[in-house]
Amino acid sequence: MSLLTDLKHDEQFNASEKAVAQYIITNKEEVLNLSIQALSELTYTSPSTVVRLCRKIGLKGFKDFKIKWSAELQKEYNAISNVDPDFPFTDDDSYGEIQKKILELFTDSLNQTSQLLSPDKLERAVELLLQADKIGVFAYGDTYLPALNFQNKLMKIDRSVHMAALPGENRHLATNFRQGDCAIVISYSGESKNNYYITQLLKQNGATIIVITGNPSSHIASLGDLILPVAESESQSVKLSTFSSQTAIDYVLNTLYGCLFVSNYDKNQSKRIASETLFLDERF
Repeated sequence: MSLLTDLKHDEQFNASEKAVAQYIITNKEEVLNLSIQALSELTYTSPSTVVRLCRKIGLKGFKDFKIKWSAELQKEYNAISNVDPDFPFTDDDSYGEIQKKILELFTDSLNQTSQLLSPDKLERAVELLLQADKIGVFAYGDTYLPALNFQNKLMKIDRSVHMAALPGENRHLATNFRQGDCAIVISYSGESKNNYYITQLLKQNGATIIVITGNPSSHIASLGDLILPVAESESQSVKLSTFSSQTAIDYVLNTLYGCLFVSNYDKNQSKRIASETLFLDERF
């Protein structure tokens, strides 16, 4: 039986001991950093009450309790698995449990996406971007943030990426793309009506299209010349946030940036060093 179970089965505790037990249950990690005096003060009890509680659950004292409590929490965190990407945490989770779940969510998303993203696809994407007269990224909502990060990185190695700055500008931007240009369309679901319309415009104008999506069989993906897949784990309906999808998309774009960087490593490295040196010189 676990310590947590022992603390919850409080029939054997008096009122003061129940107060200490409830505080420990509610503040799982914080208790590990408390002295016996601090814990007794926070629960309006005495150190002897804390010791008595520990002995009632089969331990020698508070130091023994903290050692076994720490081990139990670690075992619990390590056992957390199959995190729901739509609702990865609940109001019952401690900060430590949330930390563990988000880490697992990100790790799973990255591992799954890495397996889908073959070197051949990356090589083809780099070829298309290097050959392009003009590069554009078309994203909307949450996918706009990793796209903006990608644009910022390429700007620092002297590669211009066109993106709409205001809502509604994507359509106007798409009409300016022609044969010889390359557009990256980001749509996790692959079924956004707005993005589908934009992708149709790009296709009609003869632009080369790279689609980053979690749904390679979607309508938007069907218009692409190259598909860079990301792990599809989130639903398309209600969710707490786009933790998994945004991480996966960011990973693909960062990987693409890295491949573009090494395509002309010496030149790009010199550019980055020169830029950073210039900004360092401007500091007070």
